[in-house]
Amino acid sequence: MRKSVGAFLGLSVAMALFGAACTDSNHSPTAPVTAGSTASGSLLGISLVPPVHRTTPLASDISWTFTAGPLGATSSNAATGLSVIIPAGALATTQTITVTALAGDAVAYRFEPHLVFDKQVTLKQNLAGTDVNIIGVLLGSLLLNGAHFAGDVLDVNSSGLVLVDEVVPASLLSILLTKYAVFRVGHFSGWILTSGTADEGGY
Repeated sequence: MRKSVGAFLGLSVAMALFGAACTDSNHSPTAPVTAGSTASGSLLGISLVPPVHRTTPLASDISWTFTAGPLGATSSNAATGLSVIIPAGALATTQTITVTALAGDAVAYRFEPHLVFDKQVTLKQNLAGTDVNIIGVLLGSLLLNGAHFAGDVLDVNSSGLVLVDEVVPASLLSILLTKYAVFRVGHFSGWILTSGTADEGGY
């Protein structure tokens, strides 16, 4: 009997330790920030990336203006498919912001003035009318990213790749039957939506 009780207690302790180990594995520490990255997850460094394309190119730039302040703001443009969501606390003062969707087939935007935010701003792009393969995104074989380009226009090489200096991850959002690419940025100037295969590191 004493031997059975001892075996039972030993088994109980072992199970408790195993349970604690499993619990700890569900709360892994934050992944370290690697060289060339920032704490927000963006990857810094000059890269050439393939932009997402509109199936019907914009014949000319499309611009609109909205006002945002310390309480935040949301602005959407149906013609371009973009929504800009500025949370409360992102800005210390009221700003008049101009968004310009660049002419052509790249899903690319210029934001003015140049701003650095205290909280990240969300850019939400409707994927209807783009060449994004939704099935590929859902299966994980295609990755979506946002990417920052310097200057007022895209620097595109002969292969159709765009020169950028910062890349941030984008996620797929479904609202009813509409699919969106969503990514967050810490500053304004120029941002594009990019896509690439997972086995090539996103490009």
